[in-house]
Amino acid sequence: MYRKPRGSESTSILNLDSLMDILSCLVGVMLFLVIYTVLELGSTSFEVSVPTPRDRPVESRRVLVLANSGTVRPMDSDRPISELLTGVQGVALEDVAEFVRQANLSPPTDAHFQYRLGFDEESSILDPQARAFDIEIRQLPGEPGDSIHHLEAGSSYSALLGGLDPDYVWLEFAVDTESLDVFRRARDMAEQRGFATRWGPLQLAFPVRFDLGVGGGGPAPRSTLSKPQR
Repeated sequence: MYRKPRGSESTSILNLDSLMDILSCLVGVMLFLVIYTVLELGSTSFEVSVPTPRDRPVESRRVLVLANSGTVRPMDSDRPISELLTGVQGVALEDVAEFVRQANLSPPTDAHFQYRLGFDEESSILDPQARAFDIEIRQLPGEPGDSIHHLEAGSSYSALLGGLDPDYVWLEFAVDTESLDVFRRARDMAEQRGFATRWGPLQLAFPVRFDLGVGGGGPAPRSTLSKPQR
């Protein structure tokens, strides 16, 4: 039987060797770039600034700052109390009532509060050597304090910071739940100027009274401002 003879195959099989060489080179270059990037990132140093709270200076006095109802109000009681007690050491026991009356005729104030002198006669009768003076703090009407939008230059809070020395004064914040944002901003301002700070939750009812014979440091966020004391 006659068969048509096969001719030589004229169609050559597609050669992929060159394509594989190209792909291998590309993969190698990509791996090199990835390794180089990882090494570079590993050798890069990042500087992170974390504020470190400053310790309270030794023998420093405290200034209380009330952060309530969305505002801050410094209670700088040192000068008013000193003014109320000027001359008290030379007052005889029988003259104390008159001394207190005279001191309260024109009670001293700071930017937001009025300070009045009080005297516990019963304690003095039980112990004549004890001078049971206390301080009553009242809010000044029409002085709501500085909101978060008015804390910068020109505010009473900013003026207070400018007049205090962080080497001799530290700040304690008494904070209610409505005033966390303004408290944080006020605290940042104080710490940027070098002041040591502390804070506590606020429980407050004016007028505030505190005994000068207990601690001597004025009212505190949850001790004297809330009764009973801790």
